[in-house]
Amino acid sequence: MGTRARKSENAIVPKINIIEQQPTEEAMKHNHIISTPEQTMYIMADLSPKDRDGTEEDEYVLCTIKVDGNGVINIKPDFNKGKKAYKIETVSMGREVFEYTIEHASKEMNRLEYDRERKMYRELYSRHSEFLSACVGYEFEMPPPDVLRFLVYGEIVSAKDFEYEDLYIHYFVDLPRNWTADGSQQLAGVTHTCSTKVEDRDNVAYFSFPFSFEMFYKNDTINEERKDLLPRWPQFFVEVLSLDSWQRYRTEGYGYITLPSIPGVYMETLNCWRPVGSSVTSELRRYFIGGSPELAEPTFVAVPSTFEGSHLSKFGFRTETTGSVQIKLNILQQSQAFLESADTKKKMGSLLDRLGTTAAQMNILNVLDAFQKARQRMISARESLVKDFKELTLTGAAGEEPTLATMDSPRS
Repeated sequence: MGTRARKSENAIVPKINIIEQQPTEEAMKHNHIISTPEQTMYIMADLSPKDRDGTEEDEYVLCTIKVDGNGVINIKPDFNKGKKAYKIETVSMGREVFEYTIEHASKEMNRLEYDRERKMYRELYSRHSEFLSACVGYEFEMPPPDVLRFLVYGEIVSAKDFEYEDLYIHYFVDLPRNWTADGSQQLAGVTHTCSTKVEDRDNVAYFSFPFSFEMFYKNDTINEERKDLLPRWPQFFVEVLSLDSWQRYRTEGYGYITLPSIPGVYMETLNCWRPVGSSVTSELRRYFIGGSPELAEPTFVAVPSTFEGSHLSKFGFRTETTGSVQIKLNILQQSQAFLESADTKKKMGSLLDRLGTTAAQMNILNVLDAFQKARQRMISARESLVKDFKELTLTGAAGEEPTLATMDSPRS
């Protein structure tokens, strides 16, 4: 980065110039500037007087032509194309002024040469495309049959309206029954510590912390005792904590969200709360020496996955509303069930019903399919009977008494 001096009354103050017109090789390596190899050619003119020999000062650059490694040709100055001529003024005693133009003197291609060049470029691009396809591959990596791959690419954007500054967030994902993850997959993490700033009377800490999870769902068993076969989706939990300069940490709040079951992009806000003690002593301890009541089981914020009862009572549990955490989620799903056609018998169930379908489930779907077909036939027969009855009623009202043979005659 270049510098230039600015004169002052008592000293010379360096002024930074952010643009380096001619960076050195060392500066290019230091600033990681992309340098494409190129070749340069100069078209020059000797404008020295006739009565003396020319020197380097009498040589002037008329045009600079550069060709880089990508085959791009750069000409400076550009072709005149009917514009005013360029001027050069010499530095000799006479101060002579010369005018010159730059024109494209190559012959224009005829139609045959133009088509031949386009054909060559098409073949070149086609070969390059085939090369890239060979590097990437033609097939997607598919999960096993009857398995749903669930991918989450998210970001902890910000946290606001918490009591103390210097926040950091501990987050994790709770997997319900029939959900699994790879052994090397990290389903928990901790963000960096972030200071807050005031925005519209709110204390906001911007984390911009990315995270990603990959989970799999497969239901191999069916519980005959439970009628609801709807699976539970994974839940994302956060625990917001603060750490001050005296190394006193405090729990600022807990929050959670059930991950969306539909693919897409979501911007969600997690409203948080924290448990409070039953006396003033806990709040004084929180203020002076740090520390605060914590949850022994963080999933108690929602319904714990290990809970098997029908009712979960939190009566008498004292809490206090704190701030909120904003997260951004990108949800992706992949399964071989998506490739099935819409007219299969499995269309009666959702995707998760099709995953891990057992013999009992197949029998239920077959019965439902047969019931739907029989219902459609009954509705068609009823509509036909009502239509015929209306026709007979109208005929009797017109004075034409239908005969027995007419009523018993078969309809075509």
